[in-house]
Amino acid sequence: MLEHLDLVGIGAGPSNLSVAALSAPIGRLRCKFLDRQPTQRWYPGLMLSAAVLQVSHLKDLVTLVDPTSRYTFLNFLARTGRLHRFASLHTPLIARREYESYLRWVSDQLDEVQFGCAVEEVTFDGQAFRVESTRGAYAAQHLSIGVGPRPYVPEVATGKLGEDVFHSSDFGYHTDSLAGRDVVVVGGGQSGAEVVEHLLQLSGRDAVGSLTWASRRIGFQPLDESPFTNEWFHPDYVRYFHGLSQSRRSQLLNAQQLASDGISKGLLESIYRRLYHNDFVDSDRIRTTLLPGREVTGLCRGPGGRGWRMSLTHIDTGEIDSVGADIVVLATGYHFPLPEFLHPLGGRIARTNCGLPQLAADYSVSWAGPAGNKMFFLNAGKLSHGIADPNLSLASWRAATVLNTITETPLYPDLRSSTCSWDVADHAATHPPVDSGVDLLTESSRP
Repeated sequence: MLEHLDLVGIGAGPSNLSVAALSAPIGRLRCKFLDRQPTQRWYPGLMLSAAVLQVSHLKDLVTLVDPTSRYTFLNFLARTGRLHRFASLHTPLIARREYESYLRWVSDQLDEVQFGCAVEEVTFDGQAFRVESTRGAYAAQHLSIGVGPRPYVPEVATGKLGEDVFHSSDFGYHTDSLAGRDVVVVGGGQSGAEVVEHLLQLSGRDAVGSLTWASRRIGFQPLDESPFTNEWFHPDYVRYFHGLSQSRRSQLLNAQQLASDGISKGLLESIYRRLYHNDFVDSDRIRTTLLPGREVTGLCRGPGGRGWRMSLTHIDTGEIDSVGADIVVLATGYHFPLPEFLHPLGGRIARTNCGLPQLAADYSVSWAGPAGNKMFFLNAGKLSHGIADPNLSLASWRAATVLNTITETPLYPDLRSSTCSWDVADHAATHPPVDSGVDLLTESSRP
């Protein structure tokens, strides 16, 4: 007999772990969350010693929706005996390694979360989704897909990945083979900067031979963390963004890039300071080259099949130059392909012209199946829900949205809090017109 569940979550990273934590107090919900990893790990290949989150600790798995939850980061600090010490840090930033410890602490308290359980196939029998896993099969009324994006590899590097060409998400697995090597880092976002900072900190026998940092961006630009920009990470704006045309949403995402994909100011300052010391103070200097405004247009083996030769086209002039490398690190971001276990249902899932799942406001996908069976895609809605989607900022609100939908109950009220009125309806709701009998245009034109 299959175990029948209200919701099966596939993947137990922050997205689905937030759903799990917020669903725990709801006694009538039967849920399981399955993850192929043997234990809770969060981007283990980028777990560098100096890496910190770019968001406040208030944007944890639950706080912005339910600050009284037992699964808050603040409660984690208290329960693990570090709350007073953390308060004395005078910083809102969390080390990435500590955030992973927090995720593991939450996972360990939730019996519904199962690690070492890989989902192999999902089908639909007309009434429920059938989820086949390495630990058995389940029947689920709803699915929550939270497997996360996959590393994006540029076409020029396709088929060339290995020990000396790899994505930044695997950087931590290659740190023992960098000494004395000529390293090229491609990508001007946060991940690329974290890799560069790590390489600049290596010294003595561990130091690299040379370091080149290339990016197609016009410079190494900071994250925009100003308060009005952060309003784009509020539920009010996500709702507004979802209602726009696809072409307008694409335009906005391009204009808003630095709100989610810039480099933390502190990290930029650390790198700049380290470069200054390398160039003018240190006695054991390494060769460093920074190449903004370049796009990688070629990658081939060097003379005699040793090392790599990378072609770079200048964005502004079209000129082409090249650099040599022993190691190429691709900090080139992530993308969301349809997971293989969903291929049996692939033909029934509506896609955008970019190939992404076509998501409704509640993150459920449009599909050729009963409306009472929903598939929610978490962390796959940047084009539909805005720059906040791949960010941790609204993980708890998104999880609450999913739970409100499947229970058909406002378990977690969705309160409006934005400073801005994003559309006419919002403005009309908060500022009803007053009929004073005065022509405002005429009145304002009086001396």
